[in-house]
Amino acid sequence: MSRSRGTRSAYLAALLAGCLLVACSEEDAGPQFATDPRPTRAPTEAAESPAPALLPTAESLATPASFSDLLAVRGGASAVYVLSGNDVWMISSGGEANRLFEAPVGSAILAIDPSPDAQEVAILQERISGEPQAAQVIIVDATGSLVARVAASARTLATPVARGAERRQTIDWSPQGDRVLVQMQNGDVFAIPPDEDGEASLLDIGDAGGSVVSPEWSPTGQSVAFIAESGDGEARSLRMLDMTTGEISNVVTPLQGRLVVDFAWLPDGVSLLFTEGGDPERATTGIDLWRIDANGEHRALVASAGTVAPVARIANLSPSPDGRSVAYSVLVPGSGGPAVDSMWVRSLASGIGFRIPLPSVTSVDNIWWTDEGLVISVVTRGTAQERPSTQALLQVKQDGSMAALWAAPAADATATGATPVAGSASS
Repeated sequence: MSRSRGTRSAYLAALLAGCLLVACSEEDAGPQFATDPRPTRAPTEAAESPAPALLPTAESLATPASFSDLLAVRGGASAVYVLSGNDVWMISSGGEANRLFEAPVGSAILAIDPSPDAQEVAILQERISGEPQAAQVIIVDATGSLVARVAASARTLATPVARGAERRQTIDWSPQGDRVLVQMQNGDVFAIPPDEDGEASLLDIGDAGGSVVSPEWSPTGQSVAFIAESGDGEARSLRMLDMTTGEISNVVTPLQGRLVVDFAWLPDGVSLLFTEGGDPERATTGIDLWRIDANGEHRALVASAGTVAPVARIANLSPSPDGRSVAYSVLVPGSGGPAVDSMWVRSLASGIGFRIPLPSVTSVDNIWWTDEGLVISVVTRGTAQERPSTQALLQVKQDGSMAALWAAPAADATATGATPVAGSASS
């Protein structure tokens, strides 16, 4: 483990010159990194959801919360865990960065997820050299000490899939902390106890139909939600596996031509947020945000992408730990594919949303709630050899100010395939 808070101060200064103030006007596209700083302004309210009557009627008349009030949540993490290249970092909300784990030569880290109390992190690692390929779950605590190492099952090792396959490996720690949900590249989904004596158990999702995408524990740990994708990719629905009965139920089955793109559990454990639209690979397809009960009832529109631009997409869903609001990014068509337009924080009770313009970034990889506000994982735009693309964390505090919290060291900044991941006790 190494401490590096002071060593990158100059690098962060070059990355983001000065502090930015969140400006929530509809027109302001936000300042650029290190160039063209804009005057600071206080956040202002944006337009309501296009269909506020579809939101929960019991709270629809509540007084709209302020931007600062929405960011002042209970249960926010004091640190986030980030995968950068082949290293796992823990970055506190105060900006202190510790490198906790580095994958050995010949191995690759595929995904990470923090424990419910955020004191440990589960790491899905695969050996990429030698035969046979081997995958294992490694548990490391907040000091970088090894807690456990659990091998994947023989079934996983017996059915390797080429590393170039499109399927994304995932790992998700159960809210009770007693199991880790792991999806391997061949599609198998396992529940693994996070200790040396644990044995992986294969989840029976054979009746799901097609491929299983992004399986995730419910906040109660009694079920697993996932996206079921047809073999031709023309259909994507949201489904639920009951861990007690083994039954699979449909939560959202979109109309023809519509697909479930992403989802996230709300902390109550009985409802979810999901995005739905056309083909998510197309930059010109609108993707809207909805809320629904886990039993498939009470579907309600939360936000329409069309309120930001005629053609836009909502992505990176991140419900607040108290369940009052949701943060998300908005993408619009760009010359080279989807481009980042802004970030939003929207009250689920009133439907009022606050727009957060971002500096010029290539992508937003994730958004998390902390005890100091929001942390946004981004990749900055590079300028070829003079300034390569850089992985960074931006922090939006409760007073509306924005600053660079952390940036990957130079050796990691140009690493390909790095997917930042972080979480809190509520995630």
